[in-house]
Amino acid sequence: MAHAAARAMVAFLRCAGGARLPSWVMATPRSSKAVASAARHVEQIVQAAERAAEELRAEAEKRADERITEAEHAAQMRIRAADEEADEVRAEAVAAAEGLRNAAAEAALEARHEAQARARDLIAEARAAAREVLREGETLSNHLRELSDSLRVNAERLLRDVRDAHSELSARLDRADPDRAASGAREVRGGAAAASSDEHDVPEFIPRRPR
Repeated sequence: MAHAAARAMVAFLRCAGGARLPSWVMATPRSSKAVASAARHVEQIVQAAERAAEELRAEAEKRADERITEAEHAAQMRIRAADEEADEVRAEAVAAAEGLRNAAAEAALEARHEAQARARDLIAEARAAAREVLREGETLSNHLRELSDSLRVNAERLLRDVRDAHSELSARLDRADPDRAASGAREVRGGAAAASSDEHDVPEFIPRRPR
């Protein structure tokens, strides 16, 4: 606004300087020297107004340049701040992703260790169970072997007792009936050879003792 006012003043003074003076002024006797001095004074005023207008224009351009520079600087600062904020957000996202990945890797490693430990425990339990079954089988086998030996001994003892009782009873019968005893003795001699091999045999249902 000041720049426009200065230009308007300059234009008015220029018009005034080139215009004719009023008739009442022209009627006043003046010397050419006074007119020239007035013209110079008007010219100086015009030049001063032009200089003021130029200074105002330069000042306005300077202020405009400063405003533009400030705006550009502010825009650069905002862009820089936005870039820094974006970098921070990106860094936080990368850190969060890294943390999640590390947590997932640790969880997977822990799960694998737990699975391996569980598998080792199961294998150890299976081996212990197999050893226990083997030990129980060996114990049962030993008990059965001892029972078999005891049954064999008892069977042999029972067979020996039966034969002894049979011999004693036969002797008593022979003493009571001598004639029958003689015929019985011949029968006994005839079957002695066949019976000698089975004299000490163990019944079929009892396992034979290994020699």
